[in-house]
Amino acid sequence: MSGYHLNHINIRTASLEDTRDFYAEVLGLENGFRPPFPNPGYWMYAGEMPIIHISPLEPGSPPRTNPDGMGKGLDHFAMWGAGLGEQLAVLEKHGIEYRKRLAGGGAVIQVFFHDPNGVQIELGFNPETEGITRESFDGEILE
Repeated sequence: MSGYHLNHINIRTASLEDTRDFYAEVLGLENGFRPPFPNPGYWMYAGEMPIIHISPLEPGSPPRTNPDGMGKGLDHFAMWGAGLGEQLAVLEKHGIEYRKRLAGGGAVIQVFFHDPNGVQIELGFNPETEGITRESFDGEILE
């Protein structure tokens, strides 16, 4: 089978509005149309595609995400973008801790951080597009 692409991720949370605001303010996604499901929630759009669905957690359910773990299960989701400096300024403005590294033999800049629910996010940037070389990079360099 072929022709698949990633459609969306779903984040369960007790803080629907805080999570919506995080994805709007930190990543610039827009809250948009969501069918009238019986439970509340939000769909956050990147252009025409609702890539992040936000829905309520089930009370008493164990967490699916452990930000300190490296065991089995979903580790993170990633998005590719441009404007590294502007994005780092937004993270710093919101007091979001992040780690930055140059990886893949200098082919990609990766920025990792967590959303309010402990979901790890990776943002990838092209070093050449960002005007960054190995010599000018001010973070971890992963060989």
